[in-house]
Order: sequence, then structure tokens, then C-alpha cells
Amino acid sequence: MAYFPLFVDLEGRTVLLIGGGAVASRRAASLSDFGCSIMVISPELHQNLQEMEKSGRIIWKRKAYEASDLTAGKRPFFVLAAGPEHVNQQVTADCKRLGIPVNDASQKENCDFYFPGLVKDGEAVIGITSGGGDHKLAAALSALVREFMRTRREKENSSGRIDESSGGRAGL
Repeated sequence: MAYFPLFVDLEGRTVLLIGGGAVASRRAASLSDFGCSIMVISPELHQNLQEMEKSGRIIWKRKAYEASDLTAGKRPFFVLAAGPEHVNQQVTADCKRLGIPVNDASQKENCDFYFPGLVKDGEAVIGITSGGGDHKLAAALSALVREFMRTRREKENSSGRIDESSGGRAGL
């Protein structure tokens, strides 16, 4: 089943990220451009997350996940479970019980939503998913769109405008 792409305003909202590894690091980096408060719960942090914490881009709770993390403080807008599979399963079960949307990086069947490949260029934001089944396809499509946006921006910068006769499309 295809998922509907939904773009939401994350400004001022809390996103809870369970796990501190490479996947969590990539997701936190993507989210940090959208104005949300990112709370990371993990006993350890990937080097990139450590740098994000030092710069104030994330808040780190150095601890193992507990179900009470979902109800302590401000209720999360959504939860990203990017830790070990057994932790993700518990996070997913707890979120579903509380009605909090969750994405489980280890089991697409547990996801209420997919975390897309993102392309952001100014105010343009493009999210790409392959339905959770082919991450390499989503990554390849994201790379193509990034290249298209880079080429478009270069044409705009060199000519001072986009060719309106192509509807603003630069070679697609």
C-alpha cells in the first residue's frame, strides 16, 4: 500500500528519537532544519549526535528507554525508534498504546509513517519514499532530485531567472 505524503509544520513541536546510532544521527540531522525540538534518549551517542548536542541542536537524555519517557514532559508529536530491534519493538508497542505516531527503523510493518529521503532547497522540500521496501531506490531518487535542484539553481544564478517557457523545469 502506498502512503500519502503529508507535510507538517514541526516548528516548536517535540520529536522523540530513541537510539543514538548512525540511523538516529541521520534522522536528527534531517529534522534539525525544521524547527522542532529533538529529544534523543540513548545510553550512548554517535559522534555526529554528540556534535549536535554540543551545538544545542538536540537534547540528550543519557539513559535507556522506558515507557514513561513517552509521557514525561511535553507529549511528542511523533517518535522515531532507531535503536536496537528489541527496544524499537517496545517503543512501538508503547506508542501504539498511547496513540503516538511512531516510525520503527527496524520493522516497516510497525511504522505509522515512513521517514522519507529528503531534498531541501530553500523553501522547496521534497520527500521521497519507496514504501519502506527499497531504501536504495529512495536514496537514488533523492540524489537525482538534489542534482536537478542544483542544476536549476545554477541556471537561475547564471541567467538571473528560470526559463518560464519550460514551466521552471530544468531538464526533467
